[in-house]
Amino acid sequence: MVHSPRRPERALITGAAGGVGSATARRLVEDGAKIAITDIDETRLAKLAEETGGLALPADGTDREAVRNVVARAAAELGGLDAVIATQGAAIGGGASPKHVDSYHRALDVNLHGSFYLAGEALPHLVASGGSLVLFASTAGLIAGPPGAAGYTAAKAAIIGLTKWLARDFGPKGVRVNAVCPGFIRTPLAEGSMAHLAQREGITLDEAYAASAAHVPLRRVAEPEEIAACCAFLASGDASMVTGHVLVADGGGAAVDASTVVFDS
Repeated sequence: MVHSPRRPERALITGAAGGVGSATARRLVEDGAKIAITDIDETRLAKLAEETGGLALPADGTDREAVRNVVARAAAELGGLDAVIATQGAAIGGGASPKHVDSYHRALDVNLHGSFYLAGEALPHLVASGGSLVLFASTAGLIAGPPGAAGYTAAKAAIIGLTKWLARDFGPKGVRVNAVCPGFIRTPLAEGSMAHLAQREGITLDEAYAASAAHVPLRRVAEPEEIAACCAFLASGDASMVTGHVLVADGGGAAVDASTVVFDS
């Protein structure tokens, strides 16, 4: 049986131009890994590559052929892959009415299908190294997501199911597969929702973040580096007996019964 190293030595991070993706890339480099990074945003990806020394592989993560090329190049340039961390995603709005069908499918493409393509291409390399795959879900996959987020919520719930199935199927081959479920994070992805809340209530962006966490036990939203630390842990040998797990990192929000918040002092 091949066992992964205490810290991954060769890692691919997708969605790396985003807040959590870039924080994860920096964290893994600090931990001593060689990294390849991919994202559809070429400009921000190039800046991150210059900062971290990572291999920049710009691509559309919803394009199966592009994903295949990214994984192949990353494995070839790094000499294999010990960890793949899929932080790509987008908060694409849309409800259940027929007029939102296109948005629904787009939300699935970005938040689910891209991770499915990535897993299919990366797993042979992770089998060879006894490595780890970390997928990115959300508390929206555990409980109802924000209004107007039908596709996003469905996709994140599906990521959790995909994680468990992959863990079952690839565990006997020495690969661990886990998911991270954050709540709100202070990133550009969250700022659209926060800006809407701020405008609606006539408050500042910081006040909107605070309002969104008013009934979260820790009373705050996450910073990208905190979620990156969760990803780094699951990708590492420190989590050697952890697979099929959904790590909820939301300050305790998903643990709260919404009907009880009226009793909060």
